[in-house]
Amino acid sequence: MPTTRKTTPMRKKSPDRRGNSLLRVLAAACAVGLIVLVSVLMTGLLQPPNMDAIASMQAAMQGITPAPPTPEPTPSPEPTITPTPAVYAPFGAQYGFGGEELIPETPTPIPGQPTPTPTVAPTATTARTLKKGMSGSDVTRLQQALINLGYLSDAADGQFGANTQNAVIMFQAVNGLTADGLAGAQTQALLYGGSALSADEAPPMDFLLLVNRDLPLNQNYVPMDLVVIEDVLSDDIVKVKYKGTQANRTAVEALGQMLSAAIADGVDNFQISSAYRTYADQQQLVENSVADYQGRNPSWSRERCLSSTYQTVAPAGTSEHQTGLAFDITVPGVSFSGTEQQKWLHAHCADYGFVVRFTEEKQSITGFLAESWHFRYVGVEAAALMTRNNWCLEEYVEHMGS
Repeated sequence: MPTTRKTTPMRKKSPDRRGNSLLRVLAAACAVGLIVLVSVLMTGLLQPPNMDAIASMQAAMQGITPAPPTPEPTPSPEPTITPTPAVYAPFGAQYGFGGEELIPETPTPIPGQPTPTPTVAPTATTARTLKKGMSGSDVTRLQQALINLGYLSDAADGQFGANTQNAVIMFQAVNGLTADGLAGAQTQALLYGGSALSADEAPPMDFLLLVNRDLPLNQNYVPMDLVVIEDVLSDDIVKVKYKGTQANRTAVEALGQMLSAAIADGVDNFQISSAYRTYADQQQLVENSVADYQGRNPSWSRERCLSSTYQTVAPAGTSEHQTGLAFDITVPGVSFSGTEQQKWLHAHCADYGFVVRFTEEKQSITGFLAESWHFRYVGVEAAALMTRNNWCLEEYVEHMGS
């Protein structure tokens, strides 16, 4: 009897097992989707979504390798345009200092209309420097301004003469300018500007001003209240050797009283050989003397000629004549020492405020050789005290502290 093999039937997969696998796949997909959703939501709340990251995650779920992202081009910064300021804008306006309105906008041209041409202001004409010998309306204006401030007593006639020059010098001296008598731009600006000092505001004259080799005057020093001697004293009182010679008004008036008294005593024929001299005038005297020494002594050096000159001629700045208070009184054509005019003046000059400034006995103190003709106005009180004590001006200043 044939043996019968028992065949085991094949098992078929159960529908339940396939269903479970599908459920697991779906559950995993849902979990991943949930994670992605939460990530997207969180990213949206905090910052813009990163699309590259999301795409990478999805590709990973599907087993796809994503291509590297293409970088976005970096934008170039827009150039900053700085407006060009107009030529008359204040410095710094183009950087915001002083307000934008200080930089005028450039107008946009309108088609069909011509571009306007900017108007250029005319250049101001520079005033000419006025000096002695000139004339014109600008001289008249100058004179009128000097009259208004009390420096000029003449009429404004448009002629720049000696009196106008003297007025300009006084104006410059009082107002701290170089007293050269030239009315240049600086002098005119101050004269017409409304802030100049008038003649009444000038400092008072110091009649005891000490000037010598140790105490020189500045080259711009000009005394107050200068007048032309001939305008104050008549020819029958005193002759003036050089026309237009000036001196301080108070000193000139005292001089007139003194010489009138001498004439009343029968002593006359006086002459003024020198009075006020500028620094430049004194320097010219020095140069003239040096030239004279060199002409007579060709082998001498300038230094030797200058040394000899300074024995009798004061260096510029050290002469009392620059004060306007000193007078060289002489007799025309006669050596002054020993004359009746010299004797009378030496005996009476202190009564009128004058002293004989340089004497032989005071030579070591004054630094100058004796000059019997050189008279200095110091005022009646000081002259009396100096005469009584036999003081020269240096000694008076030392004792009195003036």
